[in-house]
Order: sequence, then structure tokens, then C-alpha cells
Amino acid sequence: MAQTSTESKKKITAKRAVKKKTPVSKKAVKKKVVKKKTTAKKAVKKKVSTSSSVAKKKAVAAKKKAIVEKKKIAAAKKKAVATAAKQKMRARVAATAAALAAAKAEVTEARKRQEMLLKMAERKEAAVMRFAEGWTKKEMAKINKASKPAKTKRRSKKAKAQPVRQFLHKS
Repeated sequence: MAQTSTESKKKITAKRAVKKKTPVSKKAVKKKVVKKKTTAKKAVKKKVSTSSSVAKKKAVAAKKKAIVEKKKIAAAKKKAVATAAKQKMRARVAATAAALAAAKAEVTEARKRQEMLLKMAERKEAAVMRFAEGWTKKEMAKINKASKPAKTKRRSKKAKAQPVRQFLHKS
């Protein structure tokens, strides 16, 4: 029995080997023939396509360069616009700062002027009050003097003697 099982195994393996070899060899032969035909066609196509592919590659490279140049130009424009905008903003800030400084100076000048006017008004008021007080004192003195009854003036002896002396000396 041991022989029969080994014999049957040999037959199975032999059949398998034969079956595998025949289809593979047919396909290989067919492929070789087909490859020979296609390689000749491909060689002709390669010659034609290589010249066209080189031209295509050059065109693509030129397009890429053009795109890169356009991007560089656009970036440069954006940069120029940004710098111009920054300069405008700086100019506006400087103008605003100058206007603010001028306004501050004007405010301080106005404050000083106001303080000086207040001091002048106070001085004027004080002067008017002094004048009014002095004037009222004088006027009150005049009124008091006028309201008193007239007194007869007494002359001193010297006062009486002087006119006589003058009279005597003149003649």
C-alpha cells in the first residue's frame, strides 16, 4: 500500500507539472511575438514622441516660469502698495500729531490768557473799590462840612497885625 500512495502522488505531481508548462510556454511565445511587433511601433512612436515631448516639456517649463514671474510681479506690486499705504498712514499720523501739538499749545495759551484776564479784572475791581472809597470819604467830608453851621472866624493877633504892617510898608 505504501507504493500505491506514492505512485498516485507521483502521477498527480506529474500531471500538474505538465499542465503548468504547456499554457505558460504558449503565453510566453505569444508575448514574445507581440512584444517584438509593439517594440518596433513603440520605437517609431518614441522617436516622434520624444521630439514632441521635449517641446511639450519646454512649453510646460516656460509656462511655469511665466507663472513664477507673474507671482513675483504680483508680490512686488502688493509690497509696493503696502509700503505706499504705510507711508500714507505715517503721514496721517504725523499730521495728526502736529495738529494735536498745535491744539495743545493753543489751549495752554488760552489758559494763560484767561488767567491774566482774571488777575486784571481782580486788580481793576480792587482799584475801583479804592477809588470809590476815597471818593466817598471826600464827598462825605464835603457834605459834613457844608451841613455844619458857619462859624465866625477868629483871627489871631498876628494875623490882624500883618495887614496893617503891609499897609504901612506899601505907602
